[in-house]
Amino acid sequence: MNSLWPIIVGGVLPAIFWGITAIFQKQSATSATGSAVYLIAFGAACALAGLIAALIWRPAPWTIEGLGFAAIAGACFAFGTGLISFALFAYGIPVSKLAPIWSCNVLVTLAIGALLLGEASDFDVVRLAAGTLLILSGALLVSGA
Repeated sequence: MNSLWPIIVGGVLPAIFWGITAIFQKQSATSATGSAVYLIAFGAACALAGLIAALIWRPAPWTIEGLGFAAIAGACFAFGTGLISFALFAYGIPVSKLAPIWSCNVLVTLAIGALLLGEASDFDVVRLAAGTLLILSGALLVSGA
């Protein structure tokens, strides 16, 4: 159970919450909320969640470097989220067509982790190649359904 709990907390639950997030993002776009206003409301909700977490868990020590990385992560997330919101709002594309494609983000994470963080030695290349093909095939199949 000890090895399963981190997978549930850091994998399964975020996947569920992010899946629900996509539905509300689409509802926001169909309610005539453009991507800029969406990002403002989304950012305010994230900031409030951070404040609550800080009150509950007491913040760990921090560094300027850590804050910088967090800000870059937030900017990348905001840019991606804004583009999704724009596509949903401006083009009226179904969220079910976009979600499988943006869920391929794991491949970007794997590539960057291998190249910049030195995690390539942890990879089984055959399994990685097979998984990559399955992820891309699945995204294309589900998006086209």
